[in-house]
Amino acid sequence: MATEQGGQKPFDIYLYLSLLLRRKWEIIFGMIPFLLAGLLYCLFSAKIYSTSTTIVVVPQRVPVEYVRSTVTGDIAERVRGIWQEVTSRTSLERIIEQFNLYPEVRERLPMETVVGAMRKKIQIDSPRSARSNTFSLSYEGADPILITRVVNALANMFIEENLKLREMQAKGTAEFLSEELEKVYRELKHREEDLKQYKMEHMGELPEQSASNLVMLQRFQEELGTLQENIRNAEDRKLLLQRQLAEEKSILRATAPGVAGPQGDGAAPHQAPTTLEGLKERLKSLRTRYTDTHPDVVIVKKLIAKLEKEQEIRNLSSDKEDAEKGEYLESPVDVVAPENAIIVGLRYQLKGLEFDIKAMKESSNKVRKQIAVYQERIEETPKREQELIDLTRDYDNLRLSYESLLTRKIEAEQAAALERRQKGEQFRVIDPARIPVVAFKPDLKKILAMTLLLAAGTGFGLAFGLEFLSKVFYDPDKVTKALNIPVLACVPLLLTDAEKRKRRLNALFLSSLAVAGYAMVIVLMFVLWSKGPGVLKGLF
Repeated sequence: MATEQGGQKPFDIYLYLSLLLRRKWEIIFGMIPFLLAGLLYCLFSAKIYSTSTTIVVVPQRVPVEYVRSTVTGDIAERVRGIWQEVTSRTSLERIIEQFNLYPEVRERLPMETVVGAMRKKIQIDSPRSARSNTFSLSYEGADPILITRVVNALANMFIEENLKLREMQAKGTAEFLSEELEKVYRELKHREEDLKQYKMEHMGELPEQSASNLVMLQRFQEELGTLQENIRNAEDRKLLLQRQLAEEKSILRATAPGVAGPQGDGAAPHQAPTTLEGLKERLKSLRTRYTDTHPDVVIVKKLIAKLEKEQEIRNLSSDKEDAEKGEYLESPVDVVAPENAIIVGLRYQLKGLEFDIKAMKESSNKVRKQIAVYQERIEETPKREQELIDLTRDYDNLRLSYESLLTRKIEAEQAAALERRQKGEQFRVIDPARIPVVAFKPDLKKILAMTLLLAAGTGFGLAFGLEFLSKVFYDPDKVTKALNIPVLACVPLLLTDAEKRKRRLNALFLSSLAVAGYAMVIVLMFVLWSKGPGVLKGLF
């Protein structure tokens, strides 16, 4: 026995070896059930194959600088959305019926359960980052050829769903922008009509017309000043003509001789030249004394021109009118009339001047009214400017919104055409599914390793457990420690012949059972090695 050092007994391997020898049958028989169970599980488990395909995201073929796609977002999110569509009940039912999957299960279970079981066997490895543009799609089943066809069909469905989803999204974006554009266009036209109506109602008072209003106001003010100056000059001319007329009348009264009585006695009085010939003689007389610019000469010229014009008009009239007017023209003026041609001309000139003064005053009044109108327009311009700012602010915002929506609508239509022609971003299979050769379930190495560890753990655990629960002492020191009684001597176990024979028979029986158990384990191992897993599945 080793001596105690430091209060602890050193590790003694002979104690553990003796324990293993004492509990050898527990260890041996404790391992057999787990070994058989692990091997039978492998033999009865069907082979499950798995295959996968790799899909890459191909960017759009047209440069983004020319046509910008409206289908944006993270690739992983889009893949998950398409995954939900591909693994929907409708899609999986179509795949199940197309390839006649799970025929026996469909006879016993409803289609919803079958679809759920198939969905669990489909796996997708989504892109883990934005830089990754590939993902894989896998499916597992018992028939390697069939699962390969299913995976390829799922990949094609994935590509088709992506194209359909992108086209629908681009088309939906274009339709939404068209609706919004039409709505903004109607509102813009309404605002344009309001703005147009406002400008029509306040024409002349708008801010952009203020400069022209100031110019027109200045022009009318200048015109008014000119008219007033002309009126003053005309008034002065009128006074001059009135004085001249009065002087002519006074001269005529002073130089006129006496008139004959009612009997007609006496010489004929001197008549003023009232006929065309008399006026011409008067003009010759005046030219001898005055120039052609003298007022008297000018007046006589005007009277001669007027009488000549009236004579021409009378010559074109009827005979009766010619006789009557001719008698009027050829008959001399009443000898008692104190007027001559100069007085008549002055009166005509005076009447014309009065008419001109009246016309200029009317024009002056009109100009004053125009001045008042333009002054009012200029005064109202700041108010109209503020009102116009309020109207044009919303109109400008709507116009900018309309232009922006129009640009986006055109881009959305181009993006929709891009998706229809399949020139946008697409999914493409770069590694199609291949027929698997080796089953990935059951994993024999992993199952056998776990079986062996579990069997060994069970056997040794059972041995150590029974040893711990046993009341037998195999070490004198433990007796002394447990009972606090000194051990005087150790006597070996003495057995009779009958007990020895019984022990030998018991050992032989247990050895036969152990050999049979492990032989069965070896046979199952050989079958598993030669035939593979799942060989016993069809037996039951």
